[in-house]
Amino acid sequence: MAKPEKNQTENNAVGTNGRQEAADGFDMKFIGIITLKLFLICTITASLLAGVNALTADRIAENLELEKTNAIAAIFPNADENQKLETLPEGVAGLYLVLSDGDLLGYAAEVTPLGFGGDMNIMVGVNADGTVAGIKIVSHSETPGLGNRVEDADYLSQYTGKSGPLTLGDRIDAITGSTVSSKAVLDGVNTALDAYSSIFTENDVIAGGAE
Repeated sequence: MAKPEKNQTENNAVGTNGRQEAADGFDMKFIGIITLKLFLICTITASLLAGVNALTADRIAENLELEKTNAIAAIFPNADENQKLETLPEGVAGLYLVLSDGDLLGYAAEVTPLGFGGDMNIMVGVNADGTVAGIKIVSHSETPGLGNRVEDADYLSQYTGKSGPLTLGDRIDAITGSTVSSKAVLDGVNTALDAYSSIFTENDVIAGGAE
């Protein structure tokens, strides 16, 4: 009578093992399917993002160039021509001779000083006599209500007509609570003013005019 019980136990064990193996096989198959789906989703998403970036990169670059052109026009409202220079002094991202009817008004320097929220893109206009003609902040990531106040026209106007080197607290005021942002603008202006002596005075571009 004991043998049938033993066989029944063995059969139950075999059945349990079989079900476990089937369950394990199902789990592995399920995991494989999920993994494949996730891989396909990530691949498709990455491809779409790359495509969007490729389509918008040129437009973004064009808009940035337009903003720079508009900034120069705002600083030199009487200008009718800008000539981009290839030779750039240290710290200057772009340099433009600014003319009106062929006469040199000055130059505009694109500078990118480090602010509180990252690099700032600033266009600084310098007159032919080496004084600041005006400043326009093209882009920045400064804190709203604090650091971003450095782009206010009233604040930037304190630089107009001054020559370097400039320091905070001496002819130039900082915005309360935004010393880093104020210092970034100051650094950018001083970099632009340095370009006057390092590029224009040494090569007599300002004195001799543009050809």
